[in-house]
Amino acid sequence: MLKIKWKTQKVLFLKVSLPTLATRRKKPPYLVPVNLEEHKCKKECERKLYQALFSQDYYVTPYLECGRFVINLALIPFRIAIIDEKQAGDEKFEKALRKDGWTVIYYNEEELNENLKSTLLRIQQEASSYRQLLS
Repeated sequence: MLKIKWKTQKVLFLKVSLPTLATRRKKPPYLVPVNLEEHKCKKECERKLYQALFSQDYYVTPYLECGRFVINLALIPFRIAIIDEKQAGDEKFEKALRKDGWTVIYYNEEELNENLKSTLLRIQQEASSYRQLLS
């Protein structure tokens, strides 16, 4: 992703602001110790999603602290944050996560209880697109 930044440089006795191009790459996957932390899930729908992801060989970390915010379910190697839709209004939260390289996926409790497969499909698509970027 290319981004234009303005950098101030000193030339003789003058300060000049010039545009520069900056590239931002996705961070490489992290190594995560595998712990079974299903007991940390507070809601039944989160527990179902945790079990479904774990059965498909995704290692989920529930209630991960990221700075001053808490991510409901996180796939740390893929930098995917799975968050309750009720927290969607907090722009600072989403902005801070995106700045750290996280992809945010929102879920609705009713949707998870009725149709878990659609949420799983969104998560798998994000994970596969992340794998393609790294290769």
